[in-house]
Amino acid sequence: MFPQRYFPGGTSKATAYVWPTPDPQGPIIRPLAKLATLLAATAHFRTRCGLESDDPLGTEKLLDGKHGTQRRIFYPEVDWDRFNVFPSAVIQPGPTWTATLACGGERNYLTYHGSLRLILIDADRYPHEMERSLRDYGTWVGQLLDDLKSYFAYNDELAGTTITQERGIARGTVTEEVSRGKAYWSTAFLIDWKS
Repeated sequence: MFPQRYFPGGTSKATAYVWPTPDPQGPIIRPLAKLATLLAATAHFRTRCGLESDDPLGTEKLLDGKHGTQRRIFYPEVDWDRFNVFPSAVIQPGPTWTATLACGGERNYLTYHGSLRLILIDADRYPHEMERSLRDYGTWVGQLLDDLKSYFAYNDELAGTTITQERGIARGTVTEEVSRGKAYWSTAFLIDWKS
């Protein structure tokens, strides 16, 4: 459950989402699903996608493309021939995952630690004003990182321990932009987590 305090400027939209079968289960895939649900529930991602921040169907719209909208959050890859939408996010397993022995109380148990890669992509909204365009995209990314930071501070199921920019903000190559039909910005982060 995601209490309201995790989503500045809005209420929790993540609690009502029901994943299509099969449900993401287990310590490898569940963190991807949790991050996808969190991202779909943030006011900043929703409004950037043209939804109301408090849309009760917003999570379904962004994760499944239901209710007359296009899917915006993908994991682990996106088929650009089918889903050429901006903004969008791709969530992938990161390079690390471990189960560590933790001692406590009457028993020992394993805790999970790992990393996720979050790629944020958006169209160049000011194609003839490079500085304005970069500020616009960078501000949006910063707002999403603030949302994640707030969430991770209060969550035990997917507690983020570090967010590291893996790839700086960059424009797509000319070939990529021609194939997608738009100039766009992207960046990637590695998110270390524990549960």
